[in-house]
Amino acid sequence: MTPVYEAANSTDAYLVKNLLEQAGVPSYIRGEYLQGGLGDLPAGGLIHVCVADSQAEHAREIVLDWEQSSSRDGDDFANEASETPVAPPASPSRRSAIVALLIGAVAGAFLTWATLRGPPTENGVDYNGDGIVDERAIFSGDVLKRVEFDRNRDGKADAVSHFDRNGAVSQGQNDDDFDGRMESAFEYLHGQWLTQTSDIDGDGSPDYQSEAISGVIYSEEWLDPAGHVLKRARYDDGRIVTSDLDSNRDGRLDTRRFHDSIGEIEKTEPLKLAK
Repeated sequence: MTPVYEAANSTDAYLVKNLLEQAGVPSYIRGEYLQGGLGDLPAGGLIHVCVADSQAEHAREIVLDWEQSSSRDGDDFANEASETPVAPPASPSRRSAIVALLIGAVAGAFLTWATLRGPPTENGVDYNGDGIVDERAIFSGDVLKRVEFDRNRDGKADAVSHFDRNGAVSQGQNDDDFDGRMESAFEYLHGQWLTQTSDIDGDGSPDYQSEAISGVIYSEEWLDPAGHVLKRARYDDGRIVTSDLDSNRDGRLDTRRFHDSIGEIEKTEPLKLAK
C-alpha cells in the first residue's frame, strides 16, 4: 500500500477516503488509532490514507484536484464575503417568516428526537419452530438499534449487531465457540466491515486482529500474550499474497511466504531482521 494523503485527524482522513472510493479507488487509513493515545496533541504525520501501489498515481491526482478545488472555493468565499453589502434590517413580515421557519425546524428536530428516543420494542423470529427465538430485533421508536442471534439454539444470544441511526450496521460481537463470552468484536464503516479483534483465550489481550478496505480483507495478525506478532498476512483484492512468520517465537518475524492465486505457498525466504 502507498500513502497518498497525510491527514490532520481521523475526520480529515475519512473525508479523503470517501472521496477516493467515490472515484472507484479503494483506500485504507493507516495510523487512525494512534490518535487516541495522543490526547489533545496534534496527530500530524501519523494518519495517512493509503491505496494499492497500482492506483497510487491516479489517487494522488484525485487528492490534488480536491485540494486545489477546496482552495479556490475558500478564496471565492472570502472575496464574496468582503464584497457583499450588509443586508438592511428585516421587515416585520420577513421576521414573521423567519420565526415560522425556526419554529418548524424546532418541531422537526423534536419529532426526530422522539422517533429516535421512543420506547424500546422487540420483534423475534423462531425459524425452526422449536419455541426458542433465533433472531431478535430491538427498536427504539421506529429505529433499529440492535439484532441478537442465537445460532446454536440454546436460548442465549451469541452474535450481536448494532446499527446507527441510518440503519447501517456499525458494530458487532460474536461468541463463535458458544461459551457465553463474546470473544470477537467488529467495527463497520457505512455498513461495510472495517476491523475485527478477537481475544480467544480470554486473557484481556487480543490474539487475532484483521483489517479490511470497503469490506474486503486487507491484513491479518496473530499475536502472543505479550503482544508480539506471530504471523502477519497481507491480501490484495481479498487474495492472500504474503504471510510473515516468527518461526522461533522470539518476538521477531523472520520468514516470508509467498502465495499463489489459490493461497498455496509457492516460495519461502528469510526476512532481513532490523538491527
